[in-house]
Amino acid sequence: MKKAVYISFIINLLVCIPLHSKDRISEHLYALQHLINTNLAYDSIASIDSIIIWEQKLSPILEQENQTELLFRIKQLLVHVHSLHGNIGQAIDEARLMYEKAETLKYDLGIALSNTAIGDAYYCSNMSKEAIDAYKEAILQPVSSSEGNYYKEMAMLHLKAIFIRERNPKEAKVYREMLLKSDAIHTNRTILFFHYCSDVAYYIMVGELQKAQDSFHEAEKIYDSCKEPYYYSPLLCSRGLYYEAIGENELALSCYDNVLQSIKQKMRSISYLQVSYLKADLLAKTGNPQEAARLYDKISHITDSIASPSYTHRINSLRASYQESRMKVENKIEHNRIFMGGILIGTVILAVIIYLALHILKQNKKIAESKKLLEQSRLNAESAMHAKSLFLSNMSHEIRTPLSALSGFSNLLTDQKLDTETRRQCSDVIQQNSDLLLKLINDVIDLTNLEVGKMKFSFGYHDAIAVCNNVIDTVNKVKQTRAELRFKTPLTSLQLYTDDSRLQQLLINLLINATKFTAEGSITLEVGLQSDEYAFFSVTDTGCGIPLEKQANIFSRFEKLNETAQGSGLGLSICQLIIERIGGKIWIDPAYTGGCRFCFTHPVRPVEERKEEQA
Repeated sequence: MKKAVYISFIINLLVCIPLHSKDRISEHLYALQHLINTNLAYDSIASIDSIIIWEQKLSPILEQENQTELLFRIKQLLVHVHSLHGNIGQAIDEARLMYEKAETLKYDLGIALSNTAIGDAYYCSNMSKEAIDAYKEAILQPVSSSEGNYYKEMAMLHLKAIFIRERNPKEAKVYREMLLKSDAIHTNRTILFFHYCSDVAYYIMVGELQKAQDSFHEAEKIYDSCKEPYYYSPLLCSRGLYYEAIGENELALSCYDNVLQSIKQKMRSISYLQVSYLKADLLAKTGNPQEAARLYDKISHITDSIASPSYTHRINSLRASYQESRMKVENKIEHNRIFMGGILIGTVILAVIIYLALHILKQNKKIAESKKLLEQSRLNAESAMHAKSLFLSNMSHEIRTPLSALSGFSNLLTDQKLDTETRRQCSDVIQQNSDLLLKLINDVIDLTNLEVGKMKFSFGYHDAIAVCNNVIDTVNKVKQTRAELRFKTPLTSLQLYTDDSRLQQLLINLLINATKFTAEGSITLEVGLQSDEYAFFSVTDTGCGIPLEKQANIFSRFEKLNETAQGSGLGLSICQLIIERIGGKIWIDPAYTGGCRFCFTHPVRPVEERKEEQA
């Protein structure tokens, strides 16, 4: 029975020990994550000694589980607490191993965290220049993702503190403004606390004591809200700096003493040195040279312990490793620069080639267009020569006929044997051919003036119905046909902005043209409104009509349906030019087969007035 109880007890013990161990590891990991997320070096739960022990247990587990980011963040915390603990040599070794591991893994966030850790090691070794370079490297290191990781902001805080200590307000201001632009200043309490503490020293340095006091009060509020042990010494130091700035030297010395007493013997490293210097300087300033000398001697002893040969060797080793890595990075950057330069030069060369190719194509296109224009100009010149020859030929023919009649019948009139009736007939023929010759010359002048834009138009508002009635009366008197001349319109009045004399000329030309080819039947002039903007005119006859294949050329110069018919062949060309100058359009209706129908539109108002309304 007892044996069974012992066996049961041993089994329970074997089961419970691993479970208890696993729970303890989870607790330790949770405590460390809390410190990392809040940017604390230690708190009341996780002391500095505990962090060092826990890291030794957790690192192999995290490495085995490939939790790389958490591993490097704990390593960075470890370097920081070693520095605070006074284990400068251990901090340096851990920072070097951390950096080498990050380089081996090619882990960008690990390299950035390692640079921060190296900066902490240099800072605690009182090597400000090297610390500045390492912190700047951490800030500039490209990282794919660092959500919830405030290593850059902590590096900015350290840089700000270093430049304040070196009395360099310009550089301190740069990193202070970078911090203010960061979201972490509003979301992370620790960063905000240390920002206010460093602002106390910054504003004292630039001589703005009221702002220094305000910053101290803000830092004090944060400490009072949480009472974190990690905040105690920086807050006391800031208070001492402010008291010293306003001349309360005894209160300042009391603050410095409290800070020095709070730092344990084994933790007397850089933090202890900095506050000791502040106290020694204040003692010397207040007339206590002997006490100041004793403190300076103590500082010298601590400095020598920090700069011991073993530490110096380790620092040199870290520096060599760091410089080697920096050279690799710089070589890689240079290689990338050369590569990008090659790409850029290649791109520029390619762009130049493409530009030249496009330019050549463009020039070839211009040459082709120039050849085309040249050919068109040649054809136009030939067409103009042909038109000129045709014009001279037609004019010669048209002028010769009435001139021959004038010459012949004038000679007849000189014959004294002619009776009165024959003389009268000869006079009528002479008058008719004189009128024909005069009309021909007038048509040529009108056509020339219209083409070069010299024909003057006198625009105004006129009643188109009255103009049409006058035209009908005029054509009725001179027509030489039995066809009936009609005028149709549903309107009693139609005010058009036109040149009434040119409108009459246009209508008379169309009606006279219709009388030549309509021996019987009717010729009808119609007027109406096509829209609010245009009036519509048409001249319809019941004559022989115009064949469909000839309608396209009917408005060309010297185009005559019947070569034997009287006229110059310029009337319809003149009609087209007049209506286009007025702003309308003329055409022949191909759908009408009962004779011939000419149609044209005429704007009711000025063209410029309509354009302004549309705009």
